[in-house]
Amino acid sequence: MKDKYRIGVICDLHLTEGNRTAQHAFLRCAAQRMRQEGADAVICPGDVTACGELEGYEAYREILRDFSLCEAAGNSDVRDPASAETMVQLFQNRELILGKRKVIGVNTPYGRIADGEKERLRNVKPGDLVFLHHDPESLEEESRNDLTALAEQVPITILHGHAHQWMDRRIGNSRVIGVKCLDPDKCIGSFPALTWLTVSEEEIDLRECQIGVPRETMEDVRRYFGISCVDNQADVAYALEHGIPNIELRCIDDWTPDWTILPLIEEWRKQTKGYLSVHMPDIRIRDGEVVGKEQWYQALEYACLVNADGLTMHPPRVKKSGIPYGGARWNEILTLYFDVVRKVRPGVKLGIENLHMNPGEAADGNRGFGYIPEEVSLWINELNRMAGESNRVGHVLDVGHARNNGLLAQKYPVSRWYERMGQKTVAYHIHQVVPFEDGYKNHCAIEEWFGPMINYTSFFWCWQQRILNHVPVFLEVKGHENFEISVQAFERLLVRKDEEVCLVPESNGSEPGAERGENMPGAERGERVPGAE
Repeated sequence: MKDKYRIGVICDLHLTEGNRTAQHAFLRCAAQRMRQEGADAVICPGDVTACGELEGYEAYREILRDFSLCEAAGNSDVRDPASAETMVQLFQNRELILGKRKVIGVNTPYGRIADGEKERLRNVKPGDLVFLHHDPESLEEESRNDLTALAEQVPITILHGHAHQWMDRRIGNSRVIGVKCLDPDKCIGSFPALTWLTVSEEEIDLRECQIGVPRETMEDVRRYFGISCVDNQADVAYALEHGIPNIELRCIDDWTPDWTILPLIEEWRKQTKGYLSVHMPDIRIRDGEVVGKEQWYQALEYACLVNADGLTMHPPRVKKSGIPYGGARWNEILTLYFDVVRKVRPGVKLGIENLHMNPGEAADGNRGFGYIPEEVSLWINELNRMAGESNRVGHVLDVGHARNNGLLAQKYPVSRWYERMGQKTVAYHIHQVVPFEDGYKNHCAIEEWFGPMINYTSFFWCWQQRILNHVPVFLEVKGHENFEISVQAFERLLVRKDEEVCLVPESNGSEPGAERGENMPGAERGERVPGAE
């Protein structure tokens, strides 16, 4: 019997069915670290998969094949009703003996402790460890009361995931620890982390090992920062005053052409040699008619006259069921977009931006179009087919929209957008999403680049790996003060000194981006950074 055991604890991995996302890369990095430091076993308190993907679970088991594994199911592992029962059955390695201590895993995928699991907990002794996915406070009332009573009666250690951040408190003489998330999209407060659990007869010790990306990568992203304007006049003046090299004029909502801004744009161009994008207005269907055409063509003329370097276009604001592929309405609206392709000068970067679900919107045919990568790609591909070029039109990847996408964000997490669309990108919109009483609010300042809803670690890693094209990154936040808050938070990020951060290894050719072509829109291998000297 050993005197001391060293256990790696990982949770909230959120793996999709592919094996080429940032989530997979960070899991591989954690596994490499655990091999190097000689982990005796691995504990995983659930949410292995993003939405119950069996392929995600299989990839996790393959990556951790060298370890003794003790695991419990989480709520995201049963999100898909078709695979839920099978997924729960997979999580059977739930007990581990560490000297005189026992480790017991409890399945709580539905937020409660089932009767069979309660029976196993009756054997818990002082000094044992119990792990489950849910924070005890987030369990259903009966299960919460049962686990609280156990913790008050028997001094144990309880480990859980689900919260995506470090938590540490006591129930009676028992310690309750929430371990940090390994998902680089959703970890709160820092880089994702592997938690080391050291167990001996005398004590139980926990220590985080954060997994990050090089500072140089994040500094490179900053070179591409710009503003997506809310007030075009005021924001261009602000960009001129502060030397901001990338700006996007917004010609949406009640916009009308403003020609008085032209001298300001020319002065900004002279000072920054910058990149100017124009955000086109929306096309909708109202009372059976396509509306917004007049403003659409006004904005197109305006973009040509200001000599825009790029144009951003939302997909049509229509119901998915309202424009069947290849139908008359589909072709009518597609022609409006193709007029943009035909009339702008060659070399202008054209991008279709992803939209998102709205509060109360069901994920069915009555939802809007352009919410998932397949729909955005379809619209892009149709325009490229009409243009006779494979890469004339690309993608404007709105990270906030990808995250604030209702139920679709479970099947299509942010990193999946990066993986599928990163090589098509011509620009990015980034901002923070903040929970409100009636849902989530977009376009908030990025006060923290590590959450609460979007952790940008995966963005930085995908940038490093060239999974994401190196193109303008527009901070789409409302108000100069929020732009400044976001930039100041970025400066704090660059100077922070974490106790221990190991860097995720660079791609060895097995990651996306290593073998990608260089002819996609905005893939600037060796080209000038927009707006940079």
